Amino acid sequence: MNRDSAIVLDVTSFISAEEFVLSQNHGTEPADPFARQCYAEVVQSLIFFDHVFVPHPTLLTPGPEDFGEHPRLLRNLFALGVVEPLTFDQTEGTSLRRVESGVLDALKTDGVLSLLSFVDKTARCDRAQRERGGTDPMLARITDWTAFQAARVHPYQGPRIGTPDGVEADQLGDWARASASALEGQLRKVLPEPDSQVRLTATLVRSLKYTARADVKKLTYQPHPLRRDFCLTFDMTAGGASDSEVFDVIREIRGIHRTLRDAAGTANDSRLQLLELELPLLGGRLWTSRERGRHTDDRWLELACGRLDEYRIRATDLRRAVSRCICEEDKLRLRVELDHVCRQLLERLGLSSTQLNETERELVRGVASVADSAIGVPVVSPLLIGGRTLGRRLAASGNAYQKFVYREFVGAWRRTDF
Repeated sequence: MNRDSAIVLDVTSFISAEEFVLSQNHGTEPADPFARQCYAEVVQSLIFFDHVFVPHPTLLTPGPEDFGEHPRLLRNLFALGVVEPLTFDQTEGTSLRRVESGVLDALKTDGVLSLLSFVDKTARCDRAQRERGGTDPMLARITDWTAFQAARVHPYQGPRIGTPDGVEADQLGDWARASASALEGQLRKVLPEPDSQVRLTATLVRSLKYTARADVKKLTYQPHPLRRDFCLTFDMTAGGASDSEVFDVIREIRGIHRTLRDAAGTANDSRLQLLELELPLLGGRLWTSRERGRHTDDRWLELACGRLDEYRIRATDLRRAVSRCICEEDKLRLRVELDHVCRQLLERLGLSSTQLNETERELVRGVASVADSAIGVPVVSPLLIGGRTLGRRLAASGNAYQKFVYREFVGAWRRTDF
């Protein structure tokens, strides 16, 4: 028997995702530096999980109306019924208060150290990334994200957090205000303005609140990218992890590692890198280049959400296959199956001498052209499902979900032919 799979995403992820969708309509770069990544993660979550829950920062039994009119992407997804508010009954509320009390105690003990460690490790990761030729440092992204929040998000935050400074009027919010004030000098390395420092601290601490809520509901919480390093730093610091261990884990998450290109040694190393290190965004073709700029923002969001809902229905078989992985034996069986068909896929993609059969040629012909499909199709790191990674490459033959995914990967392969 299948069990329903579920994940918790925060409102901030939907705000960033909306910015990417709107930027595609405008033909401009997103003002939010996390927009592209969050768009990919929101879409993937809707495809792979039966339920996507969104916690409210101040209410335990919210309805969709309690989240306000913005972000409009979230409002539309609520209306379609593909995203649900995270709610708690009385018993769960009692448990949550106990868990949040423990979080507050841990913050009082380790919170300041975790915050300082977050700033220090972020700067060190940025330096290491630059030394390896990387770009897009996290500290610069935090600065840009904070400016985006102040201009485009804070004015609409009232229905969720009604305080003037945008920080909850609870004990966790009080801790964030006090800590930001006490660490103003250190936080100036990230943001110069005290008000921005308070909002950033509150944003990071809020992730611990959402983690507690997901834990009480026995769900997986995927934080906004800005919050992930802090969540990890807090957990590891509170657990007694050494300074170097924290840095090493964050460095892996940030993607500072040897790329496939270093080891591939083939004429297709660039395309292999995209396929093996980055999972194509299933369902990413929600619009074409010809459609951009022809609709109002509201209509554009409605179109994208409606098409995402339709694609989610088409991906039902894939979602069920993931849901069937309940025990380790199930996961092993899926992994063995994917490893087997992975070899078939690589052959059919021209990485061996095997020729395409007629069915596969038909599938290739059926994939949208590069010009129509490349717009709005970001690629992201392999999706974590319940804390585990789904296979990087999927199969050409087998059941319905395998054939569905095969079509997506054939299309992704064609899009990497640059």
